[in-house]
Amino acid sequence: MRIQISQLSKTLIASTALSIAGFAAAAEALSSEFSFRVVETNAEGEEVLVERETIRPGEVISYELRHENMTDGAMEGLVIAAPVPDGVSLALGSEVTSVAAVFEVQAEMDPEQEGLEWSTVPATRKVVDAEGNMIEEPLPEEAVAAVRWTLSEPLEAGGSAFNSYRVRLN
Repeated sequence: MRIQISQLSKTLIASTALSIAGFAAAAEALSSEFSFRVVETNAEGEEVLVERETIRPGEVISYELRHENMTDGAMEGLVIAAPVPDGVSLALGSEVTSVAAVFEVQAEMDPEQEGLEWSTVPATRKVVDAEGNMIEEPLPEEAVAAVRWTLSEPLEAGGSAFNSYRVRLN
């Protein structure tokens, strides 16, 4: 089975562009680029990122987000968020940032609360066990619906930030 990468990326591109918080005019104030590549291992056993049109179950995609402050002043309170598309699972521990930031994942973590919640990692969720007791367990990678980085410091004028995360095709 092969899946066209464009099917996975269309939703991600649209959602990522709309998820940048902190400024009403973020589209003009913050220049953003999104890219993705498939993670492969070359003949020397080294990891390489390649552009491909298709991907197979079990393969990994690296999503990369680059942002540049296009204003004359520092941008405070920036939150960079991106979805984890249906059909893939987040590779926990694969997240990277070039600036000081708090990384969080979004998932249903408490069945007694409506909707999805955000948590730093390692995250846990509450589930009902076979005896009907509410217990906590580590959040499975496939349960993550989105990721975000809350920048800890202002992004200076002309400054840039790089964030990336990886997903595995189910």
